[in-house]
Amino acid sequence: MILDKVTKHGKGELVFASALFLVSLIVFWDTHRLVLPTNNTIVSPRTFPYIVAAFTSFIGLLLIIDLLRGNHGTPDGDEPGDPLIPVNFATLGIVAASIGLHVVLLEKAGYVIAATVCFFGVSYGFGSRKYIKDFIVSLLFALIIYFAFTRGLNIKLPAGILEGLK
Repeated sequence: MILDKVTKHGKGELVFASALFLVSLIVFWDTHRLVLPTNNTIVSPRTFPYIVAAFTSFIGLLLIIDLLRGNHGTPDGDEPGDPLIPVNFATLGIVAASIGLHVVLLEKAGYVIAATVCFFGVSYGFGSRKYIKDFIVSLLFALIIYFAFTRGLNIKLPAGILEGLK
């Protein structure tokens, strides 16, 4: 059977490659459903998504074929044959929760608060325990991004509860 050549490490990679290919098919389908504007343009709004979907499906298929041949990737810094280091689910959970909080807080609390919470949570998840420094850096980074977009690029980010403070 073809899957007999796939190693234990390669099965996880096969799931990723298959998901990548599936996402490319979803992008193809969703792009095809896109309603085009009535004006005649040379480059339509479908062009870039089709290019991304084609490239993603091509890479996904190449990865699947390579994995079914028995090849699998070696993580950076590891040598072939080194034991697989298990996933740290605590770190993964903290980072995922931080990103999830960003999504939940974005409209209500505003970009600055949501991004500060997200940046701080990700730094905590990756092991930093310098709480005051991490908070200050997170807040400054969020403020720089907020003002760069709202004032510099004239792109409105949600102000949330800080709406009156301009």
